[in-house]
Amino acid sequence: MNDEQQFLDAVERFGQELLGNRPDLVDRIEEARRGVADPKEVVKEVWKAAAEDSTFTAELEYALFKAFEVDPGSTDLAHFPDRQKLLDRWGFTDEDLIFQPFADRPDYKMLHPLLMGMIVELLQFDGDVPELRTGRLPEGGSPAVPVKTTVRDPVVIGAMLRRASDEVAEELALAQTTHDEKIAKMLNAAGESKGAITGLVRQETERGVGVPGYRPGHKAQMREVIPPTASELAKMPFEERQELAHKALTSTQGRRTAVPVIGEMVLGALRDEGFEAVRLGEGSTPVTEVEWVIQIDGGQNERNPNFNFVETAALSLSTKLRRELGAVQDPKTEFKLKISPVNLVSERRVGWRAILST
Repeated sequence: MNDEQQFLDAVERFGQELLGNRPDLVDRIEEARRGVADPKEVVKEVWKAAAEDSTFTAELEYALFKAFEVDPGSTDLAHFPDRQKLLDRWGFTDEDLIFQPFADRPDYKMLHPLLMGMIVELLQFDGDVPELRTGRLPEGGSPAVPVKTTVRDPVVIGAMLRRASDEVAEELALAQTTHDEKIAKMLNAAGESKGAITGLVRQETERGVGVPGYRPGHKAQMREVIPPTASELAKMPFEERQELAHKALTSTQGRRTAVPVIGEMVLGALRDEGFEAVRLGEGSTPVTEVEWVIQIDGGQNERNPNFNFVETAALSLSTKLRRELGAVQDPKTEFKLKISPVNLVSERRVGWRAILST
């Protein structure tokens, strides 16, 4: 039996409650068993349903824990189909993701210290990494939310990031209150005669609470927020401007936020040079790749808020691309341009990468 069919069998066996409200998934699982549907596609449909419903997510995870005898909170990710995304992001393999520090204690396992160190580094700048946690927002942490914007000013971007984080924090607090009330009802329903808390209640208690666009185990979605007014910016103290510009550059979500803006600027520069067939997107055959990176060793009090790294990065990337293409490529060639962040936080180097492909 392959991994996908094992997964579907576990969902069907231990997830009667969650499937009771999803007859469409019951039919799809049956089709996978009969060979009518591709099990891999059905697995994706199950995870998609979980991503759209937090209650479904908790019940699904409980079904998997029951099926594979994995305790809630365990670091054993071997049975979760989407684990490869995590491994690819950090450059880890299945073998080195889980660390066994004691040769004489094979049952003692922990996340690899290097991975833990990377997470700590990210938290220092981001405040939270929702896609890497299953539980609650860490104490003292703050939601890390990218924003939709066309502005180029790092101070404005930083202010919008702060506003988005504050808004999500308020929503999470409300959702947590609702969640705690739900747990209290479940405990009351269990009654003293049942003794220990049921597995489902324990799982509900330990799982993280999310809101639309910001949920544990998922990358934060871009959020629309109101930018600061010209009057607000004019009254802003220099130290606050430093803090906001620093946040826009050093946080993962700040760099994600700037990707569309930088993409449009680089695209415009290439078209001005005659490369009118360039389009934003991702092609199949890379032609050239360039980067703009900057060191972030210093603290926010060393950041000049008047230095516009967004425009600087766009200018540098477009200049390097024109230099690469000018002498060898026909300006009428159709290219796809992709901009992505450079997140070498552990090396204190961040920035953006531009890839041209056909």
